[in-house]
Amino acid sequence: MRHDAAPCLFVLHERKVSVALPFVPVAKLEDIPIDRGLRVVVNEIGIGLYRSGNNVYAMEDACPHAGYPLSEGEFSDCVISCRAHGWPFDVRTGFDPDNADGFPIPCFAVEVEGGEVRIDLDDCVNDPRRTRRESV
Repeated sequence: MRHDAAPCLFVLHERKVSVALPFVPVAKLEDIPIDRGLRVVVNEIGIGLYRSGNNVYAMEDACPHAGYPLSEGEFSDCVISCRAHGWPFDVRTGFDPDNADGFPIPCFAVEVEGGEVRIDLDDCVNDPRRTRRESV
């Protein structure tokens, strides 16, 4: 783990065959700070994990303006603000909280069990074309 503004945890998964792996373990709940995100890398995708109370949210960790890691920004009331440009994003929806137009930053399904945080990169929770597996 790095010791800079945004801790980074690398989760490496090597697969010989392309198989859907729901809910990959990525962190311990206690490792996610409450005032900023925790960056993890899963299958070469940077993901920011954010904790608000008992809830954990996972969102792609790149500002759409210049790709800056959002997890290094300031986090408050479920909104992460890009440290480089100040753009805000609601980690529950992926949208700017004051402007729901455009395309959201991808957010992913999260489950927490026994203090272990797992995400499912195949379940983009803010994609209007998706159907939730648990509601099918």
